[in-house]
Amino acid sequence: MQDLLQYSSRQLEFFMRTQAGEPLPGSLEHGYRWRGRTMDHTLTSGIDDYPRARPPSTRELHVDLFSWVTYMLSVDTELAAFARNGLELNQTREQQLESHLRLLDELHWNSERNMYCDVTVQPRDGYDELEDEGESEESVFVCHKGYVSLFPMLLGLVPPESPKLGHILDMIEDPDELWSEFGIRSLSKQDEFYGKGEDYWRGPIWININYLVLSSLHKHYMSDGPHQEQANRIYNQLRQNLVRNILDQFRQTRFFWEQYNPHDGHGQGTHPFTGWTSLVVLIMAEKY
Repeated sequence: MQDLLQYSSRQLEFFMRTQAGEPLPGSLEHGYRWRGRTMDHTLTSGIDDYPRARPPSTRELHVDLFSWVTYMLSVDTELAAFARNGLELNQTREQQLESHLRLLDELHWNSERNMYCDVTVQPRDGYDELEDEGESEESVFVCHKGYVSLFPMLLGLVPPESPKLGHILDMIEDPDELWSEFGIRSLSKQDEFYGKGEDYWRGPIWININYLVLSSLHKHYMSDGPHQEQANRIYNQLRQNLVRNILDQFRQTRFFWEQYNPHDGHGQGTHPFTGWTSLVVLIMAEKY
């Protein structure tokens, strides 16, 4: 346990140090920014061509990265509670975790769109440096409904009783947004970038993220809070849809596929692909 805590803490501190973002205008708080952005790619995130701020900026903050760091803090907190001589670290991590959960909502929740979003900085409209006081820049939300906006829920960071969870579940279940009969789309049908460009993470269904949806619903939201009926409905139907389509495609092609088409469910991308698509076995067994 002591060795595991040591490795976990090193990884956490690496991310907190190397991926720290800059404070937003008028704030002393900072989030996290994936390094290596280009106009169309954030390869370090693993969600390569998912839409982000345009143009890229060193001042932007990414909600999926903030969620990963917060989740790593929660893991480190639990490990420290069980490790020998881990009491002091446990107390430190608990304070950091509490702060990060607060900042997740303060920095990334858009109350107008009812969703979690990336953030970037842009010049203030009509700002005159000779006449106006205050910051010349302002922070703005960069909102694209899809996998990135789901990450706080995917990692169990949204409390079961939170009204925010209801908005997230509505987004997942809406066939005009993310829901399909083959799985959860990576990007909303209503997004301007849906199906555009490389169309890698701009619509296709990925089993690793769908597994996280099921896992989070099963662990955190099906038994507690006011949204459990909706969480159970989504879980059961999504699990059925994923298993049916993956097995149908396997029977037709004899392959497991990297991703699946959101319109007709056919397998696409790399094949044979027994990486995360093999998670279908755990989905069938309900092992999360």
